[in-house]
Amino acid sequence: ELEFYQKFQDLNGKIFHEVSTSGFVHYDASDATPLYIVLAGRYLHSTGDVDFIKNSWQNIQKAIDYCYSTDTDNDLLIENTNVGHGWVEGGGLFGSHTSLYLASCWAAALDEAVYMAKALGLKNEAEKYRKDAKSVKDIINNKFYDKKSDYYYHGLLSDGSFIEEQTIMPAIPMLFGQTDKSKATAILPVFASDDFTTDWGNRIVMESSKLFNPNGYHTGSVWPLFTGWTALAEYEYGNSAQGFTRIMDNLRGYQNWGLGFVEEVLNGETYKPSGVCPHQCWSETMVLQPAIEGMLGLKPDAIDNTLRLSPRFPAGWDSVSVSNIRMGSHLLDMKMERNESSVIFSFKHKGESNLKIIFNPEFPDGTQINTIGISGEFESKNLKTDEIPEFYISKDIILKYKTSGGISVLPVINNPEPGDESNGIRVLSSQLNNNTYNVVIEGLAGTEKKIEVYCPGGKITEVKNAVILSQNRSIYTLSVRFDSGDGKYERKDISIKL
Repeated sequence: ELEFYQKFQDLNGKIFHEVSTSGFVHYDASDATPLYIVLAGRYLHSTGDVDFIKNSWQNIQKAIDYCYSTDTDNDLLIENTNVGHGWVEGGGLFGSHTSLYLASCWAAALDEAVYMAKALGLKNEAEKYRKDAKSVKDIINNKFYDKKSDYYYHGLLSDGSFIEEQTIMPAIPMLFGQTDKSKATAILPVFASDDFTTDWGNRIVMESSKLFNPNGYHTGSVWPLFTGWTALAEYEYGNSAQGFTRIMDNLRGYQNWGLGFVEEVLNGETYKPSGVCPHQCWSETMVLQPAIEGMLGLKPDAIDNTLRLSPRFPAGWDSVSVSNIRMGSHLLDMKMERNESSVIFSFKHKGESNLKIIFNPEFPDGTQINTIGISGEFESKNLKTDEIPEFYISKDIILKYKTSGGISVLPVINNPEPGDESNGIRVLSSQLNNNTYNVVIEGLAGTEKKIEVYCPGGKITEVKNAVILSQNRSIYTLSVRFDSGDGKYERKDISIKL
């Protein structure tokens, strides 16, 4: 892919947007060039192939310089004006001088430019890119943030004003880890609400927006791309149950219409295609990327010979097997086995040298880690219970967490049939305060729905605004009644006391 982009790179360094089968090359997008830089950096992260990056540096440097050249007002932001669109190609959201999405892609490109320049020993370039990346992220978190609405603006206009429409686009700086945690925490429940969310994925604008049109390409339809972006953002900032729901929303799509394919665009009100493209690569990869980068928490650094893993599996899963995690010449298999009192991770490694692993799994809220034991290729030992395990592996290692307590709402799995309208529930947020677990959900007004809560070894003593229907070992099924009201969806705050 990188060689293909380089082959058709424009003389000024710009990367094409599309190449037709007739050989016509389109250079009409502003985001293709920074995303090429991001891809090159991620390739190096995963492979350690310094030789390829060295041989390609002339192309990469030209792309970086081209991005800088589009900043006509010297505010460090690359621009859409006279350069090209970035996903939004028309309609009420079009017209940004620099969109939030493009600014975020530029910050991510600069981060990867730092990584590549360091690998090539280009210290001055790496330092410049590092400073500029920090400045762009500061602009995103301050200039692009609307304190009145606690939301990010969609885009900056040439006159210094902003497009204030609330869109799904803040998922981009969030999935790149560029946003302040407090700001991300305020936005996540908005993403998860019925205004943005259907039973089959996420809209670009809210259903309540004046721009909303369920068939509109950029004004209300559901893209599996947006759904995957949202999943990655949710995993990055701790809404793992919601992230898993998005994965399943996308995964289901291959079973309908073009079997094995995932539609580019779905209707924003009814589960049906919008008639654009039945076989879209970015829709299909957005089943895989949130599972690998989000749920598995995979972050490779082949140059430093370090693999970071932060698995965020649904709390109700008692076993998981992951095979052939590849970084450079390393191959890693991982298994997880969970019961009410322990979680065991087993690793098997193949490679020419030892591999460093930094391992930080997610546990249900309130889980007490009593001991962490590590054994395998050396003398067994216990780690501090607040320690993030770091270890080298040449063959096999077992990591055992002895745990007690904890509670987690389980992901909602929607199962719409073609032609259905949304009627599923939305989990907006969950939080444990002392011995009370609060879950905020939305449901169709006048309906009764079920949610499941994982609570190992503990006992739920009281539930408000829901009724316990059953208990199967550690999983409680709760029934929630949503009263009729003025809105299509009604909100319910469930309080669970332990």
